[in-house]
Amino acid sequence: MQKLEVNNGSKVLGFGEIMLRLTPTNFQRIIQAESFEAIYAGGEANVICSLSMFGHDTKMITKLPENALGDKVIRVMNSFGVDTKDIVRGKGRLGIYFLEQGHGVRNSDVTYDREYSAISMATKEDFDLDKILDNVKLIHISGVTPALSKNLYDLSIDFIKAAKERGILVSYDSNYRSKLWTLEEARSFMLEVLPYVDIAFLGILDFINILEYKLKEEDYEAKLADFYKELFEKYPNIKYAASTKRVVNSVNNNSLQGFLFDKDTLHKSRTHTFDILDRVGGGDSFTAGILHGILNNMESSQTVEFATCASALKHSIRGDINMVDLKQVETLMNCGVENINR
Repeated sequence: MQKLEVNNGSKVLGFGEIMLRLTPTNFQRIIQAESFEAIYAGGEANVICSLSMFGHDTKMITKLPENALGDKVIRVMNSFGVDTKDIVRGKGRLGIYFLEQGHGVRNSDVTYDREYSAISMATKEDFDLDKILDNVKLIHISGVTPALSKNLYDLSIDFIKAAKERGILVSYDSNYRSKLWTLEEARSFMLEVLPYVDIAFLGILDFINILEYKLKEEDYEAKLADFYKELFEKYPNIKYAASTKRVVNSVNNNSLQGFLFDKDTLHKSRTHTFDILDRVGGGDSFTAGILHGILNNMESSQTVEFATCASALKHSIRGDINMVDLKQVETLMNCGVENINR
């Protein structure tokens, strides 16, 4: 496994929206619900909190409303040991999303209520990039953030370019959301940022639908390896690319396999099959696991196995954030499922 050149910064930084998730209890639909479970999380924040659970020094940047909901988000992030000193407060509201958890043959469904959120109305003037990027070694951002507004589209690019000027590693997760922007908009952003990315989280559908790569192989692994090779030829700055293959056996039972490409070889994990308590955040948990392995110079085969185990475990945790530590992931990696860990 190749080693990345990491600057002297100590923190892993996430930039993106943190939201209030409201979930009807007992797998009810919204039209049935009279009570909701409240959870605070977001794509980039999920990754950062998971990395904190793995022992990394982390930091989160966002914009929050100046009210009790904004205060609560700060408390949640602080409870994971995440540095929140540079989070901006201002006008706007906290974005909300409603999650109807699927069961049996009924799929899960998300309803967004995030217009006029504080982060979506943020401007470049809200953020002091020199201060924010001080003592940072890696920044993680996803395709969700630039989809929220034109200002955030431009600001995300500014963050990434400023990071590269300072020798900070850039991690980018496509995380395409069709309810937020079109494929054309996602393609425009991705093509603009890929020349600055060190670690890319892109799956087969991203290559086909967003980057419009043409299929040359039929076998899944051959297709993925072919796409990654083409990506690395076009963007030699990219050092690693990763994704997962999910087989939906039912809404409540999935099989998951992880893949990590390191310029020469497509490494894969074992296939893990598990029942699902809460699927949301599973991809972010995989992302955090890959970043943990890379930052700790783990072998690629071990990195992708660690990340896939972390994601599998997340599916047993209610909420968006993966509440497992290194020991729990390593136990699944090395020992499998045991009745009681004594």
